[in-house]
Amino acid sequence: MAIVLALLLVSDPAAAWSAPTSPDAVLPGPSREIGDPVSSPILDIQAPIEDVFLRTEDLDGTTREAESGGRIELTLAADVLFAFGKADISPAARTRLAEIATRLREQATGTVQIFGHTDSVGGDGANLALSRRRAEAVRDALAPALVDSQLTYAVAGFGETRPVAANTVAGKDNPRGRASNRRVEIRFDK
Repeated sequence: MAIVLALLLVSDPAAAWSAPTSPDAVLPGPSREIGDPVSSPILDIQAPIEDVFLRTEDLDGTTREAESGGRIELTLAADVLFAFGKADISPAARTRLAEIATRLREQATGTVQIFGHTDSVGGDGANLALSRRRAEAVRDALAPALVDSQLTYAVAGFGETRPVAANTVAGKDNPRGRASNRRVEIRFDK
Protein backbone atom coordinates (compact mmCIF):
# COMPACT_ATOMS: atom_id res chain seq x y z
CA MET A 1 0.00 0.00 0.00
CA ALA A 2 1.68 3.17 -1.11
CA ILE A 3 -0.62 6.18 -0.94
CA VAL A 4 -2.38 7.57 2.11
CA LEU A 5 -5.80 8.79 1.06
CA ALA A 6 -7.59 10.04 4.17
CA LEU A 7 -7.87 10.01 7.90
CA LEU A 8 -11.46 9.26 8.86
CA LEU A 9 -12.72 10.18 12.31
CA VAL A 10 -15.77 8.27 13.45
CA SER A 11 -17.40 10.05 16.36
CA ASP A 12 -20.16 9.10 18.73
CA PRO A 13 -23.44 10.47 17.26
CA ALA A 14 -24.94 10.79 20.73
CA ALA A 15 -22.18 13.11 21.86
CA ALA A 16 -23.03 16.56 23.11
CA TRP A 17 -21.01 18.25 20.36
CA SER A 18 -22.89 20.92 18.46
CA ALA A 19 -22.32 22.43 15.05
CA PRO A 20 -21.88 26.17 14.47
CA THR A 21 -25.14 28.08 14.71
CA SER A 22 -24.64 29.86 11.41
CA PRO A 23 -22.66 29.15 8.25
CA ASP A 24 -20.32 32.04 9.15
CA ALA A 25 -19.60 30.81 12.67
CA VAL A 26 -16.17 29.36 13.39
CA LEU A 27 -15.52 26.68 15.96
CA PRO A 28 -12.56 27.45 18.19
CA GLY A 29 -9.50 25.46 17.33
CA PRO A 30 -5.81 25.39 18.07
CA SER A 31 -3.96 28.61 17.53
CA ARG A 32 -0.34 29.51 16.87
CA GLU A 33 1.35 32.86 16.95
CA ILE A 34 2.48 34.25 13.62
CA GLY A 35 5.99 33.03 12.92
CA ASP A 36 5.85 30.09 15.35
CA PRO A 37 7.31 27.00 13.68
CA VAL A 38 4.97 24.06 13.18
CA SER A 39 6.79 20.76 13.44
CA SER A 40 3.71 18.54 13.37
CA PRO A 41 0.06 18.97 12.45
CA ILE A 42 -2.30 20.26 15.11
CA LEU A 43 -5.43 18.17 15.53
CA ASP A 44 -8.14 19.64 17.74
CA ILE A 45 -11.10 17.27 18.00
CA GLN A 46 -14.12 18.52 19.92
CA ALA A 47 -16.26 15.38 19.78
CA PRO A 48 -15.50 12.07 21.50
CA ILE A 49 -13.65 9.73 19.14
CA GLU A 50 -14.88 6.19 18.65
CA ASP A 51 -12.22 5.11 16.19
CA VAL A 52 -9.70 6.59 13.75
CA PHE A 53 -9.23 4.85 10.39
CA LEU A 54 -6.14 5.33 8.27
CA ARG A 55 -7.13 4.80 4.64
CA THR A 56 -4.64 3.66 2.00
CA GLU A 57 -4.86 2.54 -1.61
CA ASP A 58 -2.42 0.78 -3.89
CA LEU A 59 -1.14 2.65 -6.92
CA ASP A 60 -3.43 0.96 -9.44
CA GLY A 61 -6.52 1.43 -7.24
CA THR A 62 -7.40 -2.26 -7.07
CA THR A 63 -7.01 -2.61 -3.30
CA ARG A 64 -8.05 -0.16 -0.60
CA GLU A 65 -7.47 -0.56 3.11
CA ALA A 66 -8.84 1.15 6.20
CA GLU A 67 -7.13 0.36 9.49
CA SER A 68 -7.95 1.45 13.00
CA GLY A 69 -6.49 0.38 16.32
CA GLY A 70 -8.65 -2.72 16.41
CA ARG A 71 -10.06 -3.36 12.93
CA ILE A 72 -8.90 -3.76 9.34
CA GLU A 73 -11.14 -3.40 6.28
CA LEU A 74 -9.77 -4.50 2.90
CA THR A 75 -11.62 -3.66 -0.31
CA LEU A 76 -10.65 -5.62 -3.41
CA ALA A 77 -11.78 -4.60 -6.89
CA ALA A 78 -13.96 -7.38 -8.31
CA ASP A 79 -12.49 -6.73 -11.76
CA VAL A 80 -9.15 -8.07 -10.50
CA LEU A 81 -10.71 -11.09 -8.79
CA PHE A 82 -13.29 -12.14 -11.38
CA ALA A 83 -14.24 -11.90 -15.04
CA PHE A 84 -17.22 -9.60 -15.65
CA GLY A 85 -20.43 -11.24 -14.46
CA LYS A 86 -18.58 -14.32 -13.12
CA ALA A 87 -17.72 -15.67 -9.67
CA ASP A 88 -14.68 -17.79 -10.57
CA ILE A 89 -11.48 -16.43 -9.01
CA SER A 90 -8.88 -15.52 -11.62
CA PRO A 91 -5.42 -17.14 -11.39
CA ALA A 92 -3.82 -13.72 -10.82
CA ALA A 93 -6.17 -13.08 -7.88
CA ARG A 94 -5.10 -16.28 -6.12
CA THR A 95 -1.69 -14.75 -5.36
CA ARG A 96 -3.29 -11.67 -3.81
CA LEU A 97 -5.69 -13.82 -1.77
CA ALA A 98 -2.77 -15.96 -0.55
CA GLU A 99 -1.15 -12.75 0.76
CA ILE A 100 -4.40 -11.83 2.49
CA ALA A 101 -4.65 -15.31 4.02
CA THR A 102 -1.18 -14.85 5.51
CA ARG A 103 -2.25 -11.53 6.94
CA LEU A 104 -5.43 -13.04 8.37
CA ARG A 105 -3.39 -15.79 10.02
CA GLU A 106 -1.07 -13.21 11.59
CA GLN A 107 -3.56 -10.51 12.56
CA ALA A 108 -7.20 -11.62 12.54
CA THR A 109 -9.23 -12.77 15.50
CA GLY A 110 -12.81 -13.97 15.69
CA THR A 111 -15.02 -13.68 12.64
CA VAL A 112 -13.80 -12.57 9.21
CA GLN A 113 -16.59 -10.77 7.35
CA ILE A 114 -16.59 -11.11 3.56
CA PHE A 115 -19.09 -8.96 1.65
CA GLY A 116 -19.70 -9.02 -2.10
CA HIS A 117 -21.04 -6.03 -4.08
CA THR A 118 -21.94 -5.42 -7.74
CA ASP A 119 -22.70 -2.46 -9.95
CA SER A 120 -26.19 -1.76 -11.29
CA VAL A 121 -25.84 -3.63 -14.60
CA GLY A 122 -28.30 -6.53 -14.61
CA GLY A 123 -31.34 -7.31 -12.51
CA ASP A 124 -31.51 -6.94 -8.74
CA GLY A 125 -31.91 -10.67 -8.12
CA ALA A 126 -29.05 -11.64 -10.43
CA ASN A 127 -26.76 -9.04 -8.85
CA LEU A 128 -27.63 -10.19 -5.34
CA ALA A 129 -26.87 -13.83 -6.24
CA LEU A 130 -23.63 -12.87 -8.05
CA SER A 131 -22.39 -10.79 -5.12
CA ARG A 132 -23.07 -13.68 -2.73
CA ARG A 133 -21.28 -16.20 -4.99
CA ARG A 134 -18.27 -13.86 -5.24
CA ALA A 135 -18.06 -13.47 -1.45
CA GLU A 136 -18.28 -17.25 -1.08
CA ALA A 137 -15.56 -17.74 -3.72
CA VAL A 138 -13.22 -15.44 -1.77
CA ARG A 139 -13.98 -17.32 1.46
CA ASP A 140 -13.38 -20.64 -0.30
CA ALA A 141 -10.03 -19.37 -1.65
CA LEU A 142 -8.91 -18.16 1.80
CA ALA A 143 -10.16 -21.09 3.91
CA PRO A 144 -7.59 -23.79 2.94
CA ALA A 145 -4.71 -21.58 4.12
CA LEU A 146 -6.54 -20.95 7.41
CA VAL A 147 -7.89 -24.44 8.12
CA ASP A 148 -6.17 -24.78 11.48
CA SER A 149 -6.92 -21.24 12.65
CA GLN A 150 -9.66 -20.27 15.08
CA LEU A 151 -11.25 -17.94 12.50
CA THR A 152 -14.87 -18.18 11.46
CA TYR A 153 -16.53 -16.50 8.48
CA ALA A 154 -19.61 -14.37 7.91
CA VAL A 155 -20.39 -14.14 4.20
CA ALA A 156 -23.00 -11.89 2.59
CA GLY A 157 -23.85 -10.49 -0.82
CA PHE A 158 -25.43 -7.07 -1.14
CA GLY A 159 -25.78 -6.83 -4.92
CA GLU A 160 -26.05 -3.23 -6.00
CA THR A 161 -27.66 -1.97 -2.75
CA ARG A 162 -24.53 -0.39 -1.21
CA PRO A 163 -22.77 1.60 -3.93
CA VAL A 164 -19.67 3.63 -3.07
CA ALA A 165 -19.88 5.65 -6.31
CA ALA A 166 -22.55 6.72 -8.79
CA ASN A 167 -23.35 4.09 -11.44
CA THR A 168 -24.66 6.88 -13.66
CA VAL A 169 -24.02 10.62 -13.79
CA ALA A 170 -26.64 12.94 -15.30
CA GLY A 171 -28.42 9.91 -16.75
CA LYS A 172 -25.29 8.60 -18.49
CA ASP A 173 -23.27 5.48 -17.72
CA ASN A 174 -20.37 6.05 -15.32
CA PRO A 175 -17.88 3.19 -15.98
CA ARG A 176 -15.45 4.40 -13.31
CA GLY A 177 -18.20 4.53 -10.68
CA ARG A 178 -19.54 1.12 -11.68
CA ALA A 179 -16.01 -0.34 -11.41
CA SER A 180 -15.72 1.05 -7.87
CA ASN A 181 -19.00 -0.59 -6.92
CA ARG A 182 -17.87 -4.05 -8.10
CA ARG A 183 -15.91 -5.11 -5.06
CA VAL A 184 -15.39 -7.61 -2.27
CA GLU A 185 -14.80 -6.32 1.26
CA ILE A 186 -12.93 -8.31 3.89
CA ARG A 187 -13.25 -7.04 7.47
CA PHE A 188 -11.65 -8.42 10.59
CA ASP A 189 -10.69 -7.51 14.13
CA LYS A 190 -7.04 -7.59 15.21
